[in-house]
Formats: sequence, structure tokens, C-alpha cells
Amino acid sequence: MQMRKENNTIGDKIVTKKLSSGMKCYIIPKDGYGEKMAVLSARFGSNDIVYRRPTEEQKHHMPLGTAHFIEHKLFEQSWGDAFTKFSQQGASANAFTDFQKTAYYFSCQENFYENLKLLLSFVQHPHFRQEATEQEKKIIANEITMYDDDPNWIVFFQLLENMYHNHTVKNPIAGTVESIQEISADILQKSYQAYYTPENFFLVCAGDIDSQKVLELAENTMKSTNGHRAVSLFEKEPDTVVKQYAEKNMSLVKPIFQIGFKQKAQEDIKSMKQMYLLRMALDILGGESSSFFEKAYEKEWIQEPLGCEFFSGEGYAFTAFSGIGTEPKKTAQLLLTEIEQIQKQGISEEVFERAKKKQIGRMIRGFDSIYAICISQLELAMKNRDLFDGFHILQSIKKEEVQRVFQKDFSENVMTISVVN
Repeated sequence: MQMRKENNTIGDKIVTKKLSSGMKCYIIPKDGYGEKMAVLSARFGSNDIVYRRPTEEQKHHMPLGTAHFIEHKLFEQSWGDAFTKFSQQGASANAFTDFQKTAYYFSCQENFYENLKLLLSFVQHPHFRQEATEQEKKIIANEITMYDDDPNWIVFFQLLENMYHNHTVKNPIAGTVESIQEISADILQKSYQAYYTPENFFLVCAGDIDSQKVLELAENTMKSTNGHRAVSLFEKEPDTVVKQYAEKNMSLVKPIFQIGFKQKAQEDIKSMKQMYLLRMALDILGGESSSFFEKAYEKEWIQEPLGCEFFSGEGYAFTAFSGIGTEPKKTAQLLLTEIEQIQKQGISEEVFERAKKKQIGRMIRGFDSIYAICISQLELAMKNRDLFDGFHILQSIKKEEVQRVFQKDFSENVMTISVVN
């Protein structure tokens, strides 16, 4: 069934439809825009390393980095290189893998429908060869080595190792130099068949495009299969953190750090609301107009506001504050003091309204960027929701709900600090 939503506040519309193959489409027409973009994503990321097919009892284990490895190899087709073909058709193409998904995308000014057909076609035709797989291991090993030399990458995954006992979110997205040696063309093919099924795909398109033409092209190009998406399996994760502090010496001029709080993961619509509630809470707590930043800046512990992000997915949720400074432990303690103040005194109406308007304004501004539209909608598609759902949920948030976040989601016993100096 095709659905069309319109939003009078931002003057846009979203067309959604589930195709006969099972793939879900989200199309955001933007009349008069020169840039056009399409993203095709499989719900298959670095977290998915143990799975079971719906018709089987047997568990299958994949080496760390398998999803990322498939991303690298899928552009290699029996007829040549898909990257080159996109370029010949006037498009810039790329792909990425994160914890929950692998996304393939392109942007262009012209030949949108030709490029869309290419996007939908090549992801359905893997061409995994053992010789090419062995060659790719060297390339990915070099990429992993680069990550291992990146302090920002190290401080983030050190934080996750501090937080998570069992959940696979603590593992590096590209795997390790050792784990990718276990990957073969046969493993890639079996993993592809387990997760690259139409019902496991999302297509997001935005720009000056004809939604009906997009849907017809997708319907004709995306073929139904007999397979069903594999079910990813995760070990039970305790609420506690593994440890509350870790540091690594990389001889930096000034230490970088991340302060994290482990939260309970929510599902579906609750997960979506949790995301907006936490984003507002993070801005109130650590944003540039916060009491915390003013005090930390005066003490010369930090020179600019902390980066604040909320991450969530199947079986995990956490917030991370990132910064540069010589006193990460004292900074974390000041953050706890500010949390306690908010827990006792609450949030003023003025502070709440400012944070809410900031989030709404950010979302509205995002509708002016084709890239921001596609990536934001892709994130919400993982929760089976669209941008207008997000807009309405954000508008409905009450001060009391944000205050409850401070009461239940920020406490010292689920806080951990990661430092690279």
C-alpha cells in the first residue's frame, strides 16, 4: 500500500510504499533541487555476527568485519566495477557500514533513473571470488591499521569496551587484522544470502524526482526471493559497565577523552522517542549554553563544548560526551554534579523550550539538504518510521519527560571514562 504524507510546517511530502518483493521505499520529492540522491541499505551491520535462519535451529557464526567486507566486494561485478559505471553516468557513489546496517548510495544532477537502476541491480548480483577476496584482505588490513593509529577511533571503542560485557557493539566495525583472515568467498556468499534479502532492504530517494517512476523502477528491478532475513542473535547484556576508567598512551600533545553513560535499549516507537529525549537532554546538560560548559571553561578544563551523541540499536543504547582537555576525571565529576543539580531542581521552562526549539530547528534546516534528508530518513527507517513521525514526536515532547531522562538514564554507576593521552 502506498502512503503519501504532507507536512504544512516544512512544506514537504513523503511517499512510502512496501513493494511486492518486501522492500520498503521512502521517497521525498524536492521540486527545483539540482541534486538527487538515492540510498539503498541492508539491515546488516558489524553487530550481526551470529545468526539463525528462520527455518533452522542451527546457529551460524561469522568473523568480525564480514558485513564491512561485503560492502567492499559488492561493487565488483562480473561485468566490471560498479564505481566506474556510476562515474560514467555522472554520479558520485559510495558506501558505508556501521553497527546495524550497510548502505550504498549515489548522488547526481542528471541520469538519476539510470543510476537508480544500477544501484538496485548491482546489490542483487554478488560476484565473490576467492582470489579477489584474498587480495581485498590486504586492503582492509591497511584500513584497520589506519584506524588503530587514529586516537579518536581508539578513544571511542575503548569507551565501548568499558561499557559492554557481551554485546557485539564493542567490536570494531571493520573487524581485526586477524579476524578478516578467516573470511572466504564462501563465507561472504552465505552471509550475503542470509541478510541481503528484499524484505531486509530500505530504499530512500530525495530530490526533484517522480515518486511514481521511482516506485515502478524499484518494483521492476528488485526481485523477490525465497529467502527470509536471518535472525541475529545476541548474548544477554548486564545493565552494569565493565569498568569505569581506561586510558591509552599515544603521546598526544593534549589528551582526548570520552565520558559515556550506558542506557537501557528501547524498541520501535519507544526507541525513536528515546533518541529525541536523549538529544534534548544532552544539549541541556553539555551544550554551549549549559551551566556545565560555562564552569568547565572557566576552570580551563575544556576550551569548547563537548561533543554529545546518543547511539542506540538492537540491544544497546548509550550516550557519549567527547572532548579535549587535561582533566577528564574532574570534567566527568563536574558533569555528575550538574546532573545531580538537575535531578534535584528540575529543568526550567525557558531551558526546556530553548532545547526543544533547537532540535526542531535543526530538523527543519535538515530538509534543505538532500544528503541530510536521506541519511536522517535512513536512520528512522531502521525503526520503521519516517521523518514526519520524528517531527510529530519531537513536537509532542514535554518537559517532564526530559526530566525523567535525567532521573533514570544518568547515574555514576553506569558512567565510564575513556582517555587517550
